Amino acid sequence: MNYPSYTYPVSSLRAGSSLGNFYTFARLSAGTDLKGLWSAIDDQYYLGEWNIDLFIDGIKLEAHSTVFNPESQETRYGEGHIDVRKRFLLPFSTDRRSQQLPSPLQAAIFLVQCTNNNAGAKQLLIRHVLVFPARPSELFTKQPPPDQCAKRVDIQPREGRFEILTAGKPLEVRIFGSSLALRKHLISDETLIIEYSLSAGPGQTVEAPFVLAWSGDGVESAHKIYLQCEHPTDIAKESIAEYKKVLSRTDILTPNPVINRGVRWAKVNTVRVQHKYRTGEAFTNDPPQDIVVIRDLAWYVFGSDYITPEFSANTLSLGERHAFHENGKLTEFIRANEEVPALHDYGLNINDDTPLYICALFHHLLPGNGSYTPESAYTLMKRACDYILSQVEDGLVRCHSKGTNVWGICGWRNIIDGYNLSGAVTEINAECYYALRCTADIAAHVGQIEESRLYHRAAELLRDEVNKQLVSEKTGLYLLNLADDGTRRHDITGDLIFPVLFGVADPAMKEKILKRLTEDDIWTPFGARTVSKNEANYDPDLGCQLLGGVWPNLTAWIAFCARENDPARLVEGMVNIYKLSEPERPADFINVVPGEFPERLHGETFQSRGMAMSPWMPPTYGWLGIEGLFGVKPTFGGLRMDPSIPPEWNWIAVRNLPYNGLTISAFVYDGVIYSNYALRSSLPVKTGVLVESSADNDRFMCIAIKTAKEIAVFTASDEGGDGTLSIVQEGFMISESISLAPGEATLLNVSTKVRVAEG
Repeated sequence: MNYPSYTYPVSSLRAGSSLGNFYTFARLSAGTDLKGLWSAIDDQYYLGEWNIDLFIDGIKLEAHSTVFNPESQETRYGEGHIDVRKRFLLPFSTDRRSQQLPSPLQAAIFLVQCTNNNAGAKQLLIRHVLVFPARPSELFTKQPPPDQCAKRVDIQPREGRFEILTAGKPLEVRIFGSSLALRKHLISDETLIIEYSLSAGPGQTVEAPFVLAWSGDGVESAHKIYLQCEHPTDIAKESIAEYKKVLSRTDILTPNPVINRGVRWAKVNTVRVQHKYRTGEAFTNDPPQDIVVIRDLAWYVFGSDYITPEFSANTLSLGERHAFHENGKLTEFIRANEEVPALHDYGLNINDDTPLYICALFHHLLPGNGSYTPESAYTLMKRACDYILSQVEDGLVRCHSKGTNVWGICGWRNIIDGYNLSGAVTEINAECYYALRCTADIAAHVGQIEESRLYHRAAELLRDEVNKQLVSEKTGLYLLNLADDGTRRHDITGDLIFPVLFGVADPAMKEKILKRLTEDDIWTPFGARTVSKNEANYDPDLGCQLLGGVWPNLTAWIAFCARENDPARLVEGMVNIYKLSEPERPADFINVVPGEFPERLHGETFQSRGMAMSPWMPPTYGWLGIEGLFGVKPTFGGLRMDPSIPPEWNWIAVRNLPYNGLTISAFVYDGVIYSNYALRSSLPVKTGVLVESSADNDRFMCIAIKTAKEIAVFTASDEGGDGTLSIVQEGFMISESISLAPGEATLLNVSTKVRVAEG
């Protein structure tokens, strides 16, 4: 399939990409100037800004468009006979060997290219202004800490390069340089201003690289990294190849191009926030920083399991080593660069972190792609479940707190000033029910039958009490919570989805909740509001939009729960979530960058009010495609696949789905599943072996599966086009010309008895 990319006029943009790898996180402006370079391994900013201006004949060039790619961002300048391009590249790899220090992932690279179609030679003046202390920026919600803005540096020229050491921290080093000859430079204790000249003859295209390498281990280490980046065009090719590997995993295609683009960019953004901290691999919920929130870690794993299962295993392991309290409770957050991370729980006796970590461990275990065994996972799940059971009072799990905001809210909407949500909270009890069920299942699997019965019984008792004590006599739906003082809160909020998502609600209640959550006071063209417009405390902007704004992850949960009876709503939810990532003018929606998932929106204007790149929404979107649309459900007894697609779709396809050490490819065509793995499904399944197949049109997806009597050759495209399909069988080639309309698929059946001429 096509490599994802967007091109926008610079005038339509407000901010640029956020790019990341294991060791580095970079943020860019709309015109591809660097606005912060941060290191995961030591939680330090190594560069505040890197601005590049371009001049020809003394005239500053004006940018006209910016291209967004997974590995880079590029801004284009010039008209007519001159084409100049400024490209920022952050080296990328998912190969763990790239983590070996010093690593080329500890570098930032600019490539400036000039194409001269004039009759005479042209000189391109390239002026760099590097600011080393971190700088606040109105382009981003996350601002650097004051100590990072107060840094000063000592800059020394060294044979065409520059060594930049942080004052008072001699091991904190950057090396800057280029293969171009230096024209002039100006140094201060904060900035480095440098000019280079690039000559382009008539009809010539020339390119110049500029590299900043950094290290927290001294000058020698930084120099080694700089030398590893001597061939930046090769690094660019390698980074693209690495992103293509990520994109090839769990490669989903549907008739809807918005969903397809969303799934591809979801994978891109999922890996951009995967960092290697001092204590291990993890992601942060508000990059750049080293805070790891266990709730967000858990939700992230649900999608990462299908894209980067090794990372899922490693980040769960970090939680295992550093996030448990002695009593079995999971803490709210840790700082992953502390040598021995302190546990931060805001004084809450329980919140959603504990059950969600259990659920994530169970989810990760079932596809069989990680390092956890059922026995090792069960030990952790049992420990956490025993703590949950210790917090049951009068049949319900209860959080006791009189505080507000993070000190008094035990659920996911925990950053609302002046707000308390504690006592017997329906959200938490639903999650705890599912955590107990998961633990009962795995206990039975490892032969702990009595313990399985104990957890199963505890789960059933908890569900019964939720349906007895936490159903509202006013709305007929669930309470938001039953407070410690006996107050019963009947608010209509998005939190109603949790008893549905985690299996507490019976079918009739599930139908009522889904109907209520998809009415106009909650369901909008850009997703679900967190609180109904009809509630007294509704506010579309207050409390980080958690009292009536739109949070895309809530939309995803509702869309997922609608999959069985309302596939069209599932598709609508997926489209609504992603369409704000590719509007005609991103600047109109404020914190929006093409290809990135905004964190949260104003509930009425739908302007983005949080991060332009939510770090947890991309894997959640991937999960919604895989387990929502495709209905993938790993179990101890095998893999189920029950797709949920609207009646107007007659096909859907996936390639390279990781499962139990295998990669599965499957497609649905006219109500039949064809797969190279023996799936269980409510649909008829034809199982065979994969046959090599390809098309000469990158917009086509091809899957060929050989059964006993035929080879079923599936070809589909969301964009349409013409091409030639080829399959190779026993050394022979079959070719077929194909023409597809947008959103169309075709199935070619080739008898296995027919032998054709060798191609």
